[in-house]
Amino acid sequence: MGAARTSLAPYLTRARCQHFNAARGPLAGPELRWRDEGEGAKGTPTLCDELDDLCRLNERAIMALRPGLLDALDAMMEDLLGFPDVKGYAMSEVVSAVVSTYAYESIRSALRCSLPSLYLGLRLTLGSLLVGLVADLALRGPAAEARLRRALEEGVSPREFARGEAYRGLRRRLNEALGWLRGELGAEPADFIYRAYVTLSRPIQVAPGRGKGALAEAMNDVVGLPPSIGSCLDYEGGEEGALGRLLRRMHVAVDLARLSNGMVLYAWGYLTKAVDEEALEDLRESIEEALNDLREARRDEEGEG
Repeated sequence: MGAARTSLAPYLTRARCQHFNAARGPLAGPELRWRDEGEGAKGTPTLCDELDDLCRLNERAIMALRPGLLDALDAMMEDLLGFPDVKGYAMSEVVSAVVSTYAYESIRSALRCSLPSLYLGLRLTLGSLLVGLVADLALRGPAAEARLRRALEEGVSPREFARGEAYRGLRRRLNEALGWLRGELGAEPADFIYRAYVTLSRPIQVAPGRGKGALAEAMNDVVGLPPSIGSCLDYEGGEEGALGRLLRRMHVAVDLARLSNGMVLYAWGYLTKAVDEEALEDLRESIEEALNDLREARRDEEGEG
């Protein structure tokens, strides 16, 4: 993983505010505004109204307890923002839509400690990229047009993609494109992507008979609050370990999502031949970096478990 930032160093710089504002879409909520000298304290970001203090307080806690989480979010969004815009392909439309509606919200979700929003966004991003893959590489034949239309209008069932007969040929091609990763993943690439989707889904699924999801239970255990709009990570000395574990789980989820996103994008570029070798090499390097980061985060998890 890249060099860790100094503890408590501000993450929301003026450049990042501009970066997220440029990427955000009409559904992404208020802009990240920046107070200049004439409006207040010099160099102070404001995320809007009552969320401002919550986000800034949580930023300090995250930078103290898990600075790598914000690094991971940054890297994941840079991968998407750096993806080549290739006209005429569904994947380019999907990536553009994901970036415009979620680039801004991902960091906002983390800083608010709004875990359902964070996990939902990670899951929806991966699911959307699978839609782009299927739409551009669906098998030829009489049913291809209907399958393309369904993929674009209704999404793709990750389980159907990983197990269904309709996508067997595409699954085989994806596994071949990512064959260089087999020894690193411990599974076929298509199976790994499906398991990643399930892993990102599980915390926000409602547990039958209990009326709430496992994530809500975890949040209640850690901070005594349901994970709704957001939670405050302000802590006393005795709570540091519990909050560190919560942030660690978030970190693993972001690394897993980044790795899986990169695998889908690489397979798409390799199979469509719509991007040049330099772009493919950049994607490959991103995948390798994400894999190393995920291993590090999981080692931390095992060490703290």
